Amino acid sequence: MGFPDTPVELANGKLVCQDHGLQICHQCCCDYTFDSSEQVSSDEEVPSSSSGEDRKSEVLSRAEPSTQVLTGAAAKFIPSGQSSQYCEECSLTWMSVFPADVPMVFDELCPTHDSLPGTRADQRTIFVNIDGACPGNGTTHAVGGLGVSFGPSSIYNISELIHRNPRKPPTSQQAELKAAIRALEVIREKYLPTRRVTLSLAMNTCPCHEECWARGLPFRVVLVTDSAYLFDCMTSHLLIWRWDPKNQLYSNKKSGKIIMNSKHIRGAVEEVEKLAGSGVQVLWRKVPRELNEEADRLAKAGTKIEVKKTGDSGYLDEQGGISDGALALGMLSLGLDPPI
Repeated sequence: MGFPDTPVELANGKLVCQDHGLQICHQCCCDYTFDSSEQVSSDEEVPSSSSGEDRKSEVLSRAEPSTQVLTGAAAKFIPSGQSSQYCEECSLTWMSVFPADVPMVFDELCPTHDSLPGTRADQRTIFVNIDGACPGNGTTHAVGGLGVSFGPSSIYNISELIHRNPRKPPTSQQAELKAAIRALEVIREKYLPTRRVTLSLAMNTCPCHEECWARGLPFRVVLVTDSAYLFDCMTSHLLIWRWDPKNQLYSNKKSGKIIMNSKHIRGAVEEVEKLAGSGVQVLWRKVPRELNEEADRLAKAGTKIEVKKTGDSGYLDEQGGISDGALALGMLSLGLDPPI
């Protein structure tokens, strides 16, 4: 970090603060406009190139550079001494900025409250526990459920029934993959828009640091699972598989063997890629089952969600929509092969 009297000269000859690239920076307590060779007359009115809201949109748009999609060893999250803490205000579990043995007031340092410098996206890390459940796995009576835990009382937590399909029953592996997909969907569809609003409002309080606030948007997501299958699929196995877009299947690069659950694996990969397009990097962490109890509880609860039977034609889900089970039974009656 530079000092207030440590300017940097740009290619156009202007001086800016070293840390934020601004001519007038209240955070660094400096003003380098006095040295500008291009002085504007006080009688001249400088036209605004865009409105305040347009300016915000422009800055936030620049703050979402695509980040790299990690695979192999790079996609495996390795703890380095930091603990995690749940923030009631943003309903998320964040990696603590400091090691566990350093006392801190977490409410004042929660990364979503923009306390970290814009360049430290690696320290803005969310932990999300995921799990799938499948009572009767391997039988025609199997029922799939998924659980996603963002924290003890998070508004983003999920407990869902996957489907009941007598022709192609769900499996535990499919349940685990679908849990990962749903977790990433929630981050992309619900949390990212909320974060953009938070940053936009923050700009109102510090308009001279729009770029600084906007650089606070990127962050990392660590999906925590006790499934060795899911962990290996999304890290090391993707390196030895080839995706066939025509047939919508993964195959082993050497043997050519078709990979089971290709549809669900691809769904998870696509969600990772979508988030990377907004500057959000996804990593994976394998933990013992006892460290994933809440996600496991939510997944098991999902399998017990009641479905309402509607005569002999099928079922309705708890929201009143047609469930996958109803679709499967309907297709069976027509002699068609139900979807997985």
